[in-house]
Amino acid sequence: MRVILIRHGIAHDRADPDCPPDPERALTEEGERKTRKVARGLRALGCAPTRILTSPYVRARETAQLVADAFDVDRARITLTEALLPEAAPHALFQQLFAFNNADEEIVCVGHAPNLDKVIAVALTGERAPVTALKKAGAALLLLDDLPRMRGALGWLMPPKVLSDLG
Repeated sequence: MRVILIRHGIAHDRADPDCPPDPERALTEEGERKTRKVARGLRALGCAPTRILTSPYVRARETAQLVADAFDVDRARITLTEALLPEAAPHALFQQLFAFNNADEEIVCVGHAPNLDKVIAVALTGERAPVTALKKAGAALLLLDDLPRMRGALGWLMPPKVLSDLG
């Protein structure tokens, strides 16, 4: 299974006194624009997701919808999951992915730091200590061969600037 992990795009600054609670923070206009370019870059790489899993936080859902639009993924194939919340345990996402193991070949997962970096670390090393630092709207491709075993290989890791340039 190919799993594309995408960190949500740029959201409203937490330091802003008018900023809503963390789960309700939305993408900024710049975040939306850059995320659209990133999604086009993923298309240029030949990505072809059949399903999207996303954190229920607003900024992640908005990112997931922009990706869905770029790939014509039906809304019914977008699944909200707490396995992609910032502090979720990596094994929760692997269990969620296992549910789709035979039905979907490529799945996009939209989430947050530090969760996504811990998912990558567990897949590559078996440990939770991060070995990557995904930037906002950055993406990584994990190649998982044996779910629910939490092992895989890193196909690529792309910062948003590179993906934007591809798109």
